[in-house]
Amino acid sequence: MDAVLALLFIAALIAGPLGVLAVRDRRRESAEAVLADIRAAVRRRLRGESLLSVQVVPATLTRPGRVVLSTPTGYEYLTKAVWTTVARRVPAGYELVVTRPRPVAPEQSDRALPRAA
Repeated sequence: MDAVLALLFIAALIAGPLGVLAVRDRRRESAEAVLADIRAAVRRRLRGESLLSVQVVPATLTRPGRVVLSTPTGYEYLTKAVWTTVARRVPAGYELVVTRPRPVAPEQSDRALPRAA
């Protein structure tokens, strides 16, 4: 009886992590398919490549997946142009996040430099 319990314990130690890895890989593959679909739709809508960045974070046990749209400062109109297209393609179980660009900091070269000698 002890040998059977030991064998079951060892099998659980091997099968448990393999099962977790299989689920995680399936979620990553699903996120990559969503990313490819959304990037293709954005490319079609804007008629080519643009400065709009699309990132997809796969879902976990504690939080839903995430589709993140971001642009550099001054290119916010790209997000407005593709907003409805992307929103229609975000699957259930994913949330759509649009990041605001950070304000441009004043140039460091505008300050006077101290004299070296």
